[in-house]
Amino acid sequence: MEEKFDVGEEYGRNLPQFPNEFSAIAFYYDYRNEQLDMLIEIASHYEVKLNFAPDSLINLESLYFHLFRTNGLFEFQLTLDEFESCMSIYFGEVVVRSLQNTDWVVSKYPYDEEKYVMGLRRGRFTDYFSNLFDHHYLDSKDELEMSIYQRYLRLKKRAG
Repeated sequence: MEEKFDVGEEYGRNLPQFPNEFSAIAFYYDYRNEQLDMLIEIASHYEVKLNFAPDSLINLESLYFHLFRTNGLFEFQLTLDEFESCMSIYFGEVVVRSLQNTDWVVSKYPYDEEKYVMGLRRGRFTDYFSNLFDHHYLDSKDELEMSIYQRYLRLKKRAG
């Protein structure tokens, strides 16, 4: 008998459970702040300026490739996936702070009553994610492409 692989169910297995929506909102709020604090701490260690301005995404990507090339995350006891998740939160925060009609949202996960997901709402579109930059080094050769900043510019253009 062949087993079916459902991406939605697999994604849901890794989501935390909450007794109610308020708990989920509080959790994701704290999660975002922890991720941002960790990223800012790492950036300041390397004297990289991350001020939530759109052009700081260029600095973020430069830091990412530096850490990737030098295995610099080892010093902070972080995996590349964890750092990429921090980058995703930073990217989302830059979007929320700089583009109108964008905000963080927490919604019930449709396949499980006790699970909630965090996303970035832009007008009538919402992207739910845990890592926007999964294996970023495979998508971009280096920081000279400025692909994270280019992604922001595409969002800005769509926002009008």
